[in-house]
Amino acid sequence: MNEEIQDLPTDTPKNPLEEWNTWRIIKWVLIAFPVLVFYIYNSLHAAKALKKKNELGKVLKELHSERISLESEITQASKQTRLAEQLAIKGLEEISTPPKKIIRDRK
Repeated sequence: MNEEIQDLPTDTPKNPLEEWNTWRIIKWVLIAFPVLVFYIYNSLHAAKALKKKNELGKVLKELHSERISLESEITQASKQTRLAEQLAIKGLEEISTPPKKIIRDRK
């Protein structure tokens, strides 16, 4: 009868710390560490990209307003009255009579 008792399996719960042995913890650390490093790198990279995007947006708005002002200046400078004023300073006058067509006889 003593032999029968010894052969029976015991269902005593194991100590929870025994299940988490050192090698198992090391495996989890080796898996978690690269994931954590990648997560931090990805966050920093995204923050840098957003900062650069905002800076480029500001530059784009500034260049857009500069383009509009330059187009306005060109439009004003190319008007006929403005050209006539600038040419009058140099001694050239605007033609008030229409041009005449010269016809040459063929011999």
